[in-house]
Amino acid sequence: MKIFFSHASEDKPLVEQVFLKVQNKYPDIQGWLDKYEILGGDDLIEKVHAGIEESDKFLIFLSKDSIDKPWVRTELRKALADEINGVKPEFIIPVKIGHISQMPPFLESRFYIDIESKIEEEWLADLYGAIMRQKKVLEKPSENLNVSVTTAQDNPKAAMVAFEAQFWAEPIGFKITTDADILSCRIQSPAFKGIQQISKSEIKSSREYGILIRNHTIKPKVPFIIGLVLETEGDPRSHVVEISAWDGSGGENSFSISAFS
Repeated sequence: MKIFFSHASEDKPLVEQVFLKVQNKYPDIQGWLDKYEILGGDDLIEKVHAGIEESDKFLIFLSKDSIDKPWVRTELRKALADEINGVKPEFIIPVKIGHISQMPPFLESRFYIDIESKIEEEWLADLYGAIMRQKKVLEKPSENLNVSVTTAQDNPKAAMVAFEAQFWAEPIGFKITTDADILSCRIQSPAFKGIQQISKSEIKSSREYGILIRNHTIKPKVPFIIGLVLETEGDPRSHVVEISAWDGSGGENSFSISAFS
């Protein structure tokens, strides 16, 4: 099964990550991405048209940058012609990345896959299902987080552990272990504003804090932060010894409606 990846150059870092993830996850899928197919001296139009002709599915990555790109529109017109003429039924698969004000008119009725709203296991399963025209069982997601530890500006004893999704959404489920006693802890995120329903599992001990939030995810550009006030006079960052994913096992389950500022 060969898949053509159509995209704007501005979106190449994300699209290449998706390309590599799909090929690594599903050996039966062979991707066509210009970076790996076009060589110096090649005729671009001939090479791209041949790539579309040889492909079984056409993934078009829709973003604010790609929807008005002449080159992306050229690729899409070729794919549409093949689909409309019955040469390749169900050929085009729209993939939305970031905010766009309006879908292209000829794709408005298509169900699209929204990368940023899903965790990796979900969008990989959605892509595979759309490509193979079958459902795929979700499996354990791989890492997609930048994790950093800083000191709180308003409290020199507080370590702030920030989780930031790079390209797509990630589940909120983490456990932090310290070598100093935890006096208090809190969570914060720009996404948690106003009144929020929170379904969570939580574990607290003198030197361990874990939280799993079932009805929220970490979306790109919206960090999730765990703040821990530690019983120490030194740099609190040096006392965070382990940060790991956590599935909520052994935690105390609760559901609440909380106010965030």
